[in-house]
Amino acid sequence: MAANASSLGADRPLSRRAWFAAIASGAGLLAAACGAGGSQVLDTPDGQVLQYEGDDLLILVSGLQKSYQVGDQMNLNLLVNNQSAGFVQIKLRTKVLGRGDQPVVQPEPVMLEVKSDDASSQDQSFVLPRDLAPGDYALSVEVPPWKLDGRETGVGATLRAPVRLDPAASQ
Repeated sequence: MAANASSLGADRPLSRRAWFAAIASGAGLLAAACGAGGSQVLDTPDGQVLQYEGDDLLILVSGLQKSYQVGDQMNLNLLVNNQSAGFVQIKLRTKVLGRGDQPVVQPEPVMLEVKSDDASSQDQSFVLPRDLAPGDYALSVEVPPWKLDGRETGVGATLRAPVRLDPAASQ
């Protein structure tokens, strides 16, 4: 007999691990169905989600919109799920890239420490300066090699998505 929602018990809350596993499994199935691996961009009703899966890590960057106006604030959530048996220390470097992939906005890197089979996240917000010219840009989140139980490991990755910058609305 297949389990259904009523057999789980309405009074029993869903654990954080089970909730995250369900989301990761759904995203993983979508990635497998699309034939993509490594890093990809998923469109959701709440914006775009950049995803990297590999080396026992799942990294999700959510909150990205397809377009902004100059002077807007970009609000992102950086989440790392450690699927390894060790303790991970990881740095995520967010950048907005202009022509020639030159950084035009580069907030402070985010450092996360994540226990085995756990997840950790941090919000990151920064303003898109008013002196930026409207046009096409890219959000880049660099993931350099990280530490697993104090030893440098991983190959690193770069998550990337296009971003359109529109002129500021007249006031």
